[in-house]
Amino acid sequence: MAELSTFKQVHHKVPCIAQRDQSRAGGQKWKPPTWPYLKVNFDAAFDKMKEMMGMRIVIRDCEGDLLASLLVSNECVNSVFLAESNALLRAMELCQDLAFTLVEFEGDAKAVVDVVKSNVDENSWLGQVIEDIKQMMNRFSSWKLSFAHRMSNKVAHEVAKLALRFDSERVWLEEGPL
Repeated sequence: MAELSTFKQVHHKVPCIAQRDQSRAGGQKWKPPTWPYLKVNFDAAFDKMKEMMGMRIVIRDCEGDLLASLLVSNECVNSVFLAESNALLRAMELCQDLAFTLVEFEGDAKAVVDVVKSNVDENSWLGQVIEDIKQMMNRFSSWKLSFAHRMSNKVAHEVAKLALRFDSERVWLEEGPL
């Protein structure tokens, strides 16, 4: 716990020196957040045959430096929508655990982003996950959520596929697989 406390203290004291774009495949670019925000890219890979998902969460600052990364797989997932929703919810829980309050979440699941941003109550069987996400967004009013095309979220997507092979959650602070 001492390491987590130190990480929180250092993160909240280090200002951004410069902003830079990082090129991604296909001509799409990952765009860094504006200081003092952090950007959290989330993505899920779904294996329909095994009813399993892998998720990847990447947290970076305005210089593109890695602050935290998470890989995990979950069983009993029966849709891409549920997989992407779970990835967003876990990204929010990780940011809450790390005391990150100025955060922009970015994912390539347009349907999830749209339903979370809507004012409509989600009454489907997936509604509880969406309502949990909406409650987190309301609790942290400075949090933002946006859609990004898969090509600008490609790193998170490719590593999410690898997460299908892990049987436990793995979290890295200030390092990890990109």
